[in-house]
Amino acid sequence: MTACKSAMTPVDTSPKLAAITGAPVNDPTEYPSLASALQYLTFMRPDITYAVQQVCIHMHDPREQHLAAIKRILRYVKGTISHGLQLHSSSPHSMVTYTNADWAGYPDTRRSMSGFCFYLGDNLVSWSSKRQHTISRSSAEAEYRAVANAVAEASWIRQH
Repeated sequence: MTACKSAMTPVDTSPKLAAITGAPVNDPTEYPSLASALQYLTFMRPDITYAVQQVCIHMHDPREQHLAAIKRILRYVKGTISHGLQLHSSSPHSMVTYTNADWAGYPDTRRSMSGFCFYLGDNLVSWSSKRQHTISRSSAEAEYRAVANAVAEASWIRQH
């Protein structure tokens, strides 16, 4: 993959990854190894967290489309190798939070994805991207659950 063309985004935004669509991968030991390495990389590259989470949920039965998604993440990392989590000295006068939800984003379970990120001053200090535990009946309910998770995290950050 050293000679591959870089990708502009870590994930293809149009199709969602289904669990059992496509042929199984030829070498099932390669997939968990690549996915685990990408999980480790998310500590310094929060921009790939969502994409890595999407491929990690298919580790039990990886398909060719899942391996293609891993390769796309690797192509994105190749093109953005100088990116990373940078911390700057700044006085943390404010805490800013961004949150979002993808209503019924999982084609197999219809569960929603929610995520948030916290900035203390200019520094990213906490982030999360995960599947919601329950099925939301509307996009508003999915967004409400995402905000509730972010408020819980904000409370914890303020106490510590």
